[in-house]
Amino acid sequence: MRLTDGFFNIESINDTEGGFEAVLRTNPEHFIYKSHFPGNPITPGVCVVQTAGELLERKFNRKMYLKSIKNVKFLSVIVPAEGKIIKYTFSNVVKDDTGGKAQVVVSDDDTVYAKISLIFSNERI
Repeated sequence: MRLTDGFFNIESINDTEGGFEAVLRTNPEHFIYKSHFPGNPITPGVCVVQTAGELLERKFNRKMYLKSIKNVKFLSVIVPAEGKIIKYTFSNVVKDDTGGKAQVVVSDDDTVYAKISLIFSNERI
């Protein structure tokens, strides 16, 4: 299941110096929010990380596998209000023959939700 095809909907992806920024819109009707948690939905941390990986795959135009998470800080929860806009800002993006890595800040205009340092491989580990 691809989270960028319904859990989050991609509004735009734009290059920045040293990386890129993806603007996503939440879908509060997605079945994951029905379970996590009924009546008080929040975005699971694993979905935040998975979405970052999917965005890197899209940017690198190849399948990527999570090799390690060097650092992850969840600073606030994402509550999926109708049409909430979330930004994934990638910096220090490096792509090579074996995979890639990036630092990611997940935020909106008012709140930083997560800071993540990811390393991906082209091959399943």
